[in-house]
Amino acid sequence: MLDFSKSLQVSKSLESLVSRGFGPQGLQTLLATSTGQVLISNNGATIFNALNIGHPVGRLIVKAIDKMTQYTGDGSKIFILTLSQILQHIDYRYTENERGQLLRAISHFTQHIFPLLQQHALKCSKTCSLDSDKEAFCDSFKSVLRSVMSPHYPARTVECLISTVLSTFNFDLPSHLFLEQVSIITQNFNLFTIKTIGPSVSDSTTLDSFIIQRDFGIYFDTYLSDHVRFVILTSAIEDQINSEDQESIHLSTNNSLRKFMEYQRRRIEKFAQICTNQKINLIISSTGITKYNLQVFHSNNISVIHYVEEEDAEILSQMCRKNVISEFPRDEFSVKEIFVASSCVRVIINGKPCVQVTPCGEGLAPYTKTLVLTAPTEGLCQQLYTVLHKAIKSLYLSINLVHPRTQILGKSSCESVTMPGGSTFELMCSNFLFKWSKNKTKCEESQMAEILADAFLGVARTLHRNVTETTQNQTRDFLLKLSTIREASIGDQFLGFDRRGTLQEMDKEGILEPCSVKFHVVSCVMELLYTIMKTDGMIGTKNKVTVS
Repeated sequence: MLDFSKSLQVSKSLESLVSRGFGPQGLQTLLATSTGQVLISNNGATIFNALNIGHPVGRLIVKAIDKMTQYTGDGSKIFILTLSQILQHIDYRYTENERGQLLRAISHFTQHIFPLLQQHALKCSKTCSLDSDKEAFCDSFKSVLRSVMSPHYPARTVECLISTVLSTFNFDLPSHLFLEQVSIITQNFNLFTIKTIGPSVSDSTTLDSFIIQRDFGIYFDTYLSDHVRFVILTSAIEDQINSEDQESIHLSTNNSLRKFMEYQRRRIEKFAQICTNQKINLIISSTGITKYNLQVFHSNNISVIHYVEEEDAEILSQMCRKNVISEFPRDEFSVKEIFVASSCVRVIINGKPCVQVTPCGEGLAPYTKTLVLTAPTEGLCQQLYTVLHKAIKSLYLSINLVHPRTQILGKSSCESVTMPGGSTFELMCSNFLFKWSKNKTKCEESQMAEILADAFLGVARTLHRNVTETTQNQTRDFLLKLSTIREASIGDQFLGFDRRGTLQEMDKEGILEPCSVKFHVVSCVMELLYTIMKTDGMIGTKNKVTVS
């Protein structure tokens, strides 16, 4: 049978790696990987992914954290802190023979108590609409960004980064288009960011256009300065030899190579003529274009960018709501295949020639600006990329599209649903579960609620320890503040800890966290807890571990 004490020991070991890095005053963690690489990070997911864990339960926990952060982008430290606290209180309250009772309690909490907890949290959340109060909506975005970035950078740097990130969004868009805009950059963040070496993180900026990180194969700058018409190819022009006029090339004849080259020449000249007739002055191709084909395009004053990443071609297609060309056109391009840009110019970024494309025209998707991330080293650039990526994910998860009950009521509205930070959520949940457990007579229900209440309180205590300047009488100080928090909650005032450990209404301090992220973390913790408790044993094999 799986030894519960081993699971507890593993969770406490993982907790010890990140507990001191929890909160706005968190410390950096230094790790040496199995390859000898030295890693310094304050990001929980980065630390856990760098570990080479031997114990099956440890690998199970890290895998669960990785799966969760792929969705939320953040919350790995909260996850392991909550899980470790729960396991410690289970070890104190339950014996090994009471596992069946514990499983029933976990299942009952997930199905019945957790929905009540969510409803209570939503009543205490902060909701604002883009349509009715744009200023409050923008402020909530700032507060979410500040909450994610504060543990990683100084306050002044955080404010600079907030200003840079917010400039990528157009808050004047209708709700459904704004949500689409945030969704585009969340799902394609790597395509809208460029990492460069520079003096400071605060020097990060934005570009109004989309950047293709490839240079021109052929470049006529006079033809691309105004009103560019272009097409995007995703397959080589030479691929489909038999599609035009049913012509077939037999390579068995003596002059086969000459005929083949003549055929290809006629084919590419026809393609170039189609481009000229429809005023196409730029070709973007995800495949390479041969030298003799480039000569044909050059003679027709057509610029070429080839070897473009397929992801770049796809995002341009989504942005312009146009179709890429995957087969040779017979007579002409359709309207849905011709892209339009106001300009297309060569730029030098980080010493590398790139192409800056500014799409325009009707039906354009609400794309965002390109983020140029600057830091003194490549490692710090990657760290900045990771922090901003999880910040953007948090923004996306903080908003939802509320549809009217009837068409008469009006259009859909984009709303931001957030909770004050500084462990306000954990303190509120602890207080709710503690009161709920006192009103229940069933031992299983009340015990599980008390375990979760104590676990949430343990997470808040960890944050208080990390942000409090004094090290003496921290327990007494925390208990006094906890009493104040519970008294304030009676009057619907919810307090949390600021970066100095002082009790504040954190929404007024500009620190907000998405409710959906908080709910998802708790749900994932309970799911993993149930899996660990239900596991009878583990069978080790040479290449994998089987959980039974």
